[in-house]
Amino acid sequence: MSDKGSFSIRVVERDGDPVEGANDSYQCGRISGVGTERTDDEGWVKFSIIAEVIGSVVIPIRRIWVNGVEVSDNVIYPEDGDSRSLCLPK
Repeated sequence: MSDKGSFSIRVVERDGDPVEGANDSYQCGRISGVGTERTDDEGWVKFSIIAEVIGSVVIPIRRIWVNGVEVSDNVIYPEDGDSRSLCLPK
């Protein structure tokens, strides 16, 4: 697998305040693995975009969790520099 850049996730409270130290995880593809990082003081976390070596196809993100709670099950194909915000689960 190769690195195709990075994408960022910002975790915020329902009122929009950033969440520091949230544990963010994501699942690549069906069995390609899970990445986990903690948000910074502004609520941001950055993940590398993973691509298959043969064909350089970006492996989709299938699930995203914050503090162990699934917050997104939409399949996304991130591009370098993409970002999205997610609310901290209750």
